[in-house]
Amino acid sequence: MDDVIDRVMSTFAMMRNVDGASLEESRIKLRSYIDTLTSAGQNDSQRLAVYGLAYLRELHDGTQGSSGC
Repeated sequence: MDDVIDRVMSTFAMMRNVDGASLEESRIKLRSYIDTLTSAGQNDSQRLAVYGLAYLRELHDGTQGSSGC
């Protein structure tokens, strides 16, 4: 699933101006999230990428308006 994670991180980095430390922290959280989805049976790489991107957006935008991880 490294290719999915790389694709999501690359897309997210193009969409947002996020520093390297935040991106690395996000990568760790994203890997855990993708692992959870795959262990639940989700194996479609396109769908995982969409879910992963939505997850990162939520992490950085949040529902409370926070801008951190």
